[in-house]
Amino acid sequence: AMLFLFKIYLQRPTGRVLESNHPMVSSSSLFFFCAAAAAFSADAFSLGGIEGGRRLTSLQMLNEPKGCASKPFEKKKICVFGAGGYLGSTVFGFLQRAGALYGTGISGQSSPRAIAATSSSAEALNKVLGSAFKLAYAGEDLVRLIDTSDVDHIIERVKSYDAAVLGTVYQLEKRTVTLNTYEKSPNDRTYDFYLDEKYGAWENDVPSDDSEYHAQIFTNALQALVESGSMKHVVVVETPRTCDPMVFINILEEAGIPYTYLRIKGKLIKDISFSFDKGVKDSLAVSKFQPGFIYPIEAEVYENERPVYREDVAALVVQSLMSLDWSESRILEVASSPNPLNNFVPTKKQRTDRDWCFNSALLENSLNSETISPAQIKEFGISTQR
Repeated sequence: AMLFLFKIYLQRPTGRVLESNHPMVSSSSLFFFCAAAAAFSADAFSLGGIEGGRRLTSLQMLNEPKGCASKPFEKKKICVFGAGGYLGSTVFGFLQRAGALYGTGISGQSSPRAIAATSSSAEALNKVLGSAFKLAYAGEDLVRLIDTSDVDHIIERVKSYDAAVLGTVYQLEKRTVTLNTYEKSPNDRTYDFYLDEKYGAWENDVPSDDSEYHAQIFTNALQALVESGSMKHVVVVETPRTCDPMVFINILEEAGIPYTYLRIKGKLIKDISFSFDKGVKDSLAVSKFQPGFIYPIEAEVYENERPVYREDVAALVVQSLMSLDWSESRILEVASSPNPLNNFVPTKKQRTDRDWCFNSALLENSLNSETISPAQIKEFGISTQR
């Protein structure tokens, strides 16, 4: 519009008001029209299903984000408990990339924050970031060490954060408390906790997976998050070590904070050659359930289901924060889709630096698949096979 008006202005007869079939434009009013055209640019045009200069399909409008990506200018700060574990580290890496891009609604200022018990977690986290996220790094400003038995100590380290990622039963490792943190003596020992698992962790002399110690860590963390006053939503990953998931569902319900509970229906495996630019390997089949109750998954079910990649679960955690309404609670059962994707190897011409995770739109579609009616499925030719 600006170019059109400017062209008219240049073609006007000198010293005269424009004539012919064009609207009358005087030299004194040209600035007003140009300013109006600039304010009505394509990037700002979003009426009637049009956004960014293009018309959205009905399916795209159905997939409009309801999470933090719905208001990308309101950057949300996220913390990850157990970030020293491989799954926790990968979630952290995706959050760090998302925080560097506009449109995700995730902050890159003092966020994400890794929550752990000892400096061992920070070392493990940076090993994953350096190899899988092209030399990304989490400095001391992005890591906080907590005494898991002290709620007040946890509160001080999660203040001003909007959402958190937690696990149910963590892998534990007995470590010496890092100096100048919360030790009471130089030889104090504690249990560091890892979301999923940490390569080479020494698991001797630690509480068993069915110990009440895990429920106590979870309870203290949730209490601190609620009492921090800023927490709006938590994403909980049910780890393979979880013996009784209802213990953690009950704790979540009593805490009263909206949550997304992810349970993986299948064995978790790792892509040993993973890097963020390869993106997701599986679009995943996601089933939604009402919050408040969950049934145990029998051991033989895990054996019969296709395995699920840890990296895809980590990406799904981040996508759920961007796509799903934070004011609601839900339970998501995640399984491998029947048609996994081929490995993506980017070429020099294909840019992936503008994506927090390549192919993440597939996960967005999986999270929103329950909202698509049968008529729309038929219209867009979407397969209903799971």
